[in-house]
Amino acid sequence: MTLFWGKNGLVGLECRGHSGQGVKGEDIVCAAISVLVETLLAGLRDVARVSEAECARDESVPRVRVRWPEAKAAELSLLTRSIVLSLKEVAFRYAEFVSISEVHES
Repeated sequence: MTLFWGKNGLVGLECRGHSGQGVKGEDIVCAAISVLVETLLAGLRDVARVSEAECARDESVPRVRVRWPEAKAAELSLLTRSIVLSLKEVAFRYAEFVSISEVHES
């Protein structure tokens, strides 16, 4: 997983592949990450109403990439910091199956 940071906060993330913790459809680590990404998307679209949020999916990899404008990063910090904290907790507890890299764009 990659977290993309702008000067005002998180501006996107990308998740790629399966964790390998379990077989497809029974992988609890993959399920946890998926729930958090879907929660982020719901928060962006339905709670914060960020119409500029983009989500690109490629099920053949699998890969999901979510981005939003840098101008929205500060006002989204409560949502994004909560999601990042939860993603990092999953990565900490299941370090053999999940890694997080962070890219600072600016």
